Amino acid sequence: MLFIKRSILLRAALFSLLFAAAFPGVVWADAITPSQEQEFVDARRALEAARKAEGDQFAPSYMSQAEDFLKTANGARSVPNTEAFSRASRLARGYAELAKAAAELKATLEMLATTQEALRNAKAEIDRLKN
Repeated sequence: MLFIKRSILLRAALFSLLFAAAFPGVVWADAITPSQEQEFVDARRALEAARKAEGDQFAPSYMSQAEDFLKTANGARSVPNTEAFSRASRLARGYAELAKAAAELKATLEMLATTQEALRNAKAEIDRLKN
C-alpha cells in the first residue's frame, strides 16, 4: 500500500515537472510591469489622438492595424504574456501615430489645394481687373 502511494506521488510530481517544462510561459508567467502598462496606456492615447485627427477617415488601414494590435495586447494581458503584450502595445502605438501623421498630412494637403485654388482665383481676378 505504501508503495502504491509513493508511486502515485512520484507520477504526480513527474507530471507536474513535465507540464512545467512544456508550458513555461503559463507556469512561470511574469507580471506585467508598470513600464509595460504605460506602453499600453500610451498606445490607447495615441489611438485616441489619431481619432481626433480624423485618422478613421484619412488613414483607415493604419487605424485598423492600431486597433487590432491594441486588442492583441489586451488579450496577451489575460494570459499574461508580457513579451506579446509589450510588442503589441508598441505596434499599436506606432500604427496609431502613423495614422495620425497620415491624417494630418492629408488634411494639410487638402488645405493647400484649397489655398492654391483661392490663389488662382485671386490671380485671375487681378488679371481681369488689369484689362
